[in-house]
Amino acid sequence: FLRQRRDALRFDGVRDPRRRRGRRWTAQTLLSTTVVSLMMLARSLRAAERLSEDLAGAGRFKGLVRRLPDSTLGDYLAEVSPAPLRRHLHEHVLAEHRRKALEPTVLPIRAIAVDGKNVATLDHEANSDCQKQSPEGQPPHWLYRVVNATLISSAAAVCIDQMPIPADTNDMGVFPAFLAGLIGTYGRANLFDLISTDAGFASEANARLIDDAQKGYWISLKDNQPELRREAERVLLPQAKRNEPEAQTDWESDSSRGWIRRQLWRTAEMAGWGKWTHLRQVVLLRVLARDGRDGPERVLEDRYYVTNLVPGRLDGAQMLRLARAHWRIENNLHGALDIQWQEDHGRWVHRGNGLPVTSLLRVLAYNLLSLLRAVHLRTEAARRTAWTQLRDWMRDAMLWPELELAHDDEEPIPITP
Repeated sequence: FLRQRRDALRFDGVRDPRRRRGRRWTAQTLLSTTVVSLMMLARSLRAAERLSEDLAGAGRFKGLVRRLPDSTLGDYLAEVSPAPLRRHLHEHVLAEHRRKALEPTVLPIRAIAVDGKNVATLDHEANSDCQKQSPEGQPPHWLYRVVNATLISSAAAVCIDQMPIPADTNDMGVFPAFLAGLIGTYGRANLFDLISTDAGFASEANARLIDDAQKGYWISLKDNQPELRREAERVLLPQAKRNEPEAQTDWESDSSRGWIRRQLWRTAEMAGWGKWTHLRQVVLLRVLARDGRDGPERVLEDRYYVTNLVPGRLDGAQMLRLARAHWRIENNLHGALDIQWQEDHGRWVHRGNGLPVTSLLRVLAYNLLSLLRAVHLRTEAARRTAWTQLRDWMRDAMLWPELELAHDDEEPIPITP
């Protein structure tokens, strides 16, 4: 798998910021060792140092001939620029797109979800993008936040882009620049046709930007758009009382909410409402719950969505799947980063460029493990394997001396026999 994805571990486009004199480690070795360590779920520089000693002993990793000190690695990650690493992430995604690893299998439309994430909560201002928080009665702290996009229509929910949220703005404010980057990078490749966001990005201006880019939008509607929300309730709630849902799921067990079922109604009556001239449909998604298989039903919540999709593009059942697939950005990407790598604990490197650089490299490691599980492995049982099992397989493949990794050219690659 790593041999097939060797370009993901080759950082030729990253300029080394260090002076030539006194270098003991190449930038290539430092960056590829970091990614492989992160693929083994390393949660700190010290863990990466320990893994580097094992990798050096196995002799599998080009340029890694001895233990890599955590201080050396930390100094380099604090100094290198994040911009070429972001471009490297883009190149990695485009390469996977070309090899047909990102085809839409979960949804009938190529879709991404965009959301914000807090990468680290710190007791100091690590860089200019950290936003100060001053809760009443508590000492101040700083948040380092990013906005990222995850492909939710493919088997592997890979992260396709990430950028910091400046301290003086929020998800809503950073969205135009982030969208421009997505369109500029992936527009010609036709990687996605629809953008799904939560209510934090819901504004007519943001929806218009998506529509002007000739992409579909699917935006959650809450109280930050009160007039539009009230009109949606006025139109759709009577429809839900009169008519059977257009689509609904079977009853399923939920660990925290008992037995639940989702139902969907939609209307084109609000097309072009107010300034939303690009709006074509508004959707009501109702979640029903009951305590047991045969218990009485109750309405757990009503969710509203706005979209510029023409009515025939997706049917009701497909819209239900789209609403659920949006949460892959939370359950797959954000959940894995927080639980498996403990990203929100703010470990690794804080100073200099350490936070954006390590966050981008962590996303690259997540993408590679996601592709390993969802695309490279062949059986359904293997595709359901835990992150820790993936880590163990990775470690075994890299450290067992009797395993041979062949390569078919003389060009240096990170993984060597």
